[in-house]
Amino acid sequence: MNSHDSFCRGVLSDVPTFLELARFLTTRDAELDAIFNLLDKESFRRIPGDFSDTEKTGYADLVFTAEVLPEFLTDKAKPVEVCVGFLVEHKSARDDDVLEQLRKYHYYLMESKLKANAEKGIPSVAIILYNGKDNWNPLKKLKAYPRELQRYLLPFKCILLNVKDISDQELDGFNARLAAFICAMKYIWNPEGSRDTFRKVLERVRNDLPESNALDLLLQMDVYLKGWLKVNFMEAFKMDFVRPNYKTVGDALREQEEAAKKAARDIGRKEGERIGREEGSKQQAENTARRMLAKNKPLTEIVEFTGLSEEQVKELAASKS
Repeated sequence: MNSHDSFCRGVLSDVPTFLELARFLTTRDAELDAIFNLLDKESFRRIPGDFSDTEKTGYADLVFTAEVLPEFLTDKAKPVEVCVGFLVEHKSARDDDVLEQLRKYHYYLMESKLKANAEKGIPSVAIILYNGKDNWNPLKKLKAYPRELQRYLLPFKCILLNVKDISDQELDGFNARLAAFICAMKYIWNPEGSRDTFRKVLERVRNDLPESNALDLLLQMDVYLKGWLKVNFMEAFKMDFVRPNYKTVGDALREQEEAAKKAARDIGRKEGERIGREEGSKQQAENTARRMLAKNKPLTEIVEFTGLSEEQVKELAASKS
């Protein structure tokens, strides 16, 4: 799991933050707005992480369910729980297989894992959250079909949100947590050119969130931005409070980053030791071969004794002469 996905899961797994993002999307999509109005907002639940990790599908970034309000059910004589699923898939680079990936999530995660709803099916909304450098829209391939047929091509409603299309003015309307998340996602490729926007967002994080939550979010952002935030806005991290006695998401991400660095260092050290051993063994074999050549030992005997190839021994003999 890369830092992009860790950051996305860490922030949007908070249901109120996800709900705010969903409400924002309803302002851009009338059909989603109509669906959202059917739902009991208090019923939104994130499916635990183990439902999002299967041998068949790999990782789904986030999965939520919500119940339809009873007044919108057509058969009021037989009350039944009707759920709507929300799949969130984050992409930091173009991936033209994303729709097939989401199909697998829809069928396997939403039907096999939620058996109570499998018989009546689970209508789903898939959200592709994209913050890559290039312009990319995997939904364009659906436009080859007539407009009347496009909505039937996927077994779920699919929405693409390219974070670079969110203006800084729209950021001001988000709560501090979502604003900080979108700001980091939007400007990850050039944070230096967006210092004023970061400054405003960081001030809101410090002023609007409880100190422990604020620091946890800042640490997540800093891991995601590879240390740029703390180097440029150290003052934002200076908070007077006792750190909680539990591991925060920021702690976990930071440990993950440090573990990856240590693993890379260990691999480099072991590779260096291996190369050193191989070079030492080779040097020792060559020295032995030279001594045997000086005693006019047969080529086959030298090869068998030193482990060098015939070509290597011949090269040593030529250099000697």
